[in-house]
Amino acid sequence: MEKHDPVKVFLVDDHPLLRTGLRFTLDGMEDIDLIGEASDGFEGVEKILKDPPDIALIDIDLPGISGITVIEMVKKKLRDIKILALSSYSEKSYVSGAMEAGADGYMLKAISITALVDFLRDFSRGENPASPYLLDLAVPDEEKDEQEPVHITPREKQILELIAEGKSNKQISSEIFLSIETVKTHIKKIFSKLEVKNRLEAVVAARNRKVIE
Repeated sequence: MEKHDPVKVFLVDDHPLLRTGLRFTLDGMEDIDLIGEASDGFEGVEKILKDPPDIALIDIDLPGISGITVIEMVKKKLRDIKILALSSYSEKSYVSGAMEAGADGYMLKAISITALVDFLRDFSRGENPASPYLLDLAVPDEEKDEQEPVHITPREKQILELIAEGKSNKQISSEIFLSIETVKTHIKKIFSKLEVKNRLEAVVAARNRKVIE
């Protein structure tokens, strides 16, 4: 089997626990290498431009300069770099800001470190572009969110709440004791009922319609 060079990852986040958790999780892995980290926007831009990674994880809410500005500055210099915006916010303004700045993905920070590493592995290989770990940058249509109430079953609501927590299909399957295929079927029905195309839109639409908190 052909052996590839490890994927180089850089993390910009002001939360020490996240940086430490990712560092410890990646320590010793052969296929992913955390080549650096920064706790603020200025330091992040400087280090990324000095030694470009394959993937940069950038928190939206940073001290110094915002994560949106960091994404914009990095993308102007390094067009081929892949950038994933990390955020605690699902509001349209944050998603559209990341998209306009040049982010390649938008991920809610509720995701577990293990799930994040699994996503990085798939994303770096160009595999599974519809991965449940990736929250698309498509911005929900506010008019759709204001339509009449939609009927969501208790099981669909349970799955929506787990999606909002950043759980993958596999994790949802294990937690509520359903097969992955059954979970996928429920999610397809949820998307159809909410008239959305991805997990982020589903969570935003469900919250706007008071389906979940």
